[in-house]
Amino acid sequence: MTFLDWVFSTFSSVGLIAALAWLFRSVIETRLRASVQHEFNEKLESFRADLRKSEEGFKADLRAKESQIEALRSGALSGLISRQAVVDKRRVEAIEQLWDAIEKLAPLKMPASMVACVKYEWALEKATLDPTTRKFFETIANTCPPEKLQKTDAHKSRPFISDLAWALFSAYQAILLGAVARLHILKSGLPGDLLKADHVTATTKAALPAYSSYIDKYGDAGCYQLLDVLETELLKELRRILAGEESDKASVEQASKIMLAVTKLQEQSQTMESGSGVLSKSVMKPEIPSPTPQFQQGSI
Repeated sequence: MTFLDWVFSTFSSVGLIAALAWLFRSVIETRLRASVQHEFNEKLESFRADLRKSEEGFKADLRAKESQIEALRSGALSGLISRQAVVDKRRVEAIEQLWDAIEKLAPLKMPASMVACVKYEWALEKATLDPTTRKFFETIANTCPPEKLQKTDAHKSRPFISDLAWALFSAYQAILLGAVARLHILKSGLPGDLLKADHVTATTKAALPAYSSYIDKYGDAGCYQLLDVLETELLKELRRILAGEESDKASVEQASKIMLAVTKLQEQSQTMESGSGVLSKSVMKPEIPSPTPQFQQGSI
């Protein structure tokens, strides 16, 4: 064997060994990668399975909670609707009661219109001295004797109507009762004005502030001419209640002013009643319309 043959043989062996080493490493690397990939796929699939299981459990729990919430919501809503239906029914009944009271007060409007046509101070002076004048007013007063006035249940409606509706009705009733009180003062010939006109005008102005100049012009006589206006305004307020509209700040403040004026008129009426015993002890209020009444004060 020559040197060249030996060299060639040696390099051939080394090359073969290197090739075998590279091949062996490639096989090992491929198998390792396959093993790692397989293990990774198994773990990934296991993770996905756990995730799906957890998701299904979460969805089931969510559906259960939604069912509970819906049950609670349905129960609360059903109770709310039921309570609201009862309140709405009672509100309608309250409005009917209040309007029934207006109708029962209707007989007082005629004597009130008579008082509106009288110069009260002059008539009071005449009635104190003249039996014929007293007899004249007694005839008018007897058109609506207290014993024939129907009792009203308007007070039962108060919790279910607005403050303004109650206040306006109170003013309406107070003005009517004030007119009857004046008639009984005139027919009795009692000295002095036991029922001060300023309380009547203050009550009417509080209920109908838009008519203040009208009242200033015609005095307390004009108040009795505004009864139809008050009645119309009360009807408007009752319709507003039926429509479900809430009271605003202005209407609440107006109701407070009206009730304050009515209270003063009521206290004066009760003082007078202790001597004559002719008026109802319950005073309330009505509401306000807009047309300006045409009125000319007469005289006797």
